[in-house]
Amino acid sequence: MNDEQRSALNTFFVDTFNKILMLEEQTLARGSMEKLSVKERHIIEAVSLLQREGRNTMTEIAAKIGITVGALTTAMNVLVKKEYLRRERSEEDRRVVRIFLTEKGIRAEMHHRIFHENMISDVGEILDEESLENLIASLNKLTEFFSRQTEALKES
Repeated sequence: MNDEQRSALNTFFVDTFNKILMLEEQTLARGSMEKLSVKERHIIEAVSLLQREGRNTMTEIAAKIGITVGALTTAMNVLVKKEYLRRERSEEDRRVVRIFLTEKGIRAEMHHRIFHENMISDVGEILDEESLENLIASLNKLTEFFSRQTEALKES
């Protein structure tokens, strides 16, 4: 890898990632929802996905977003207080606490999902078919690489 390639990759991974987060935060802040951090929105998104699969426990949610259950508990307390999420003990096993979206949480998740759908559509429109296919193939390789890296960290 030459210096120009190294610089281009660094720009993508640092600058572009930060710009995407800033765009997401600013776009979603203009919505009608009470101000939520990107982290809180991603927790709501994870709850939504896992709720549909019946895996909406604290352990599953924490694993999905890559944080500890303790860190999730702190964030969960805030989101329950803001009335985006609610806790419910399992009838089968009272030790298990399931997390559910409230009506307010459903609206916030939908708003967040629409942002992502629009972002993906917009990116798809600026690339021709061949570029889009090459980008997807490259991103799949990067996803595999970073998945292996995070798994290796968990094992060490």
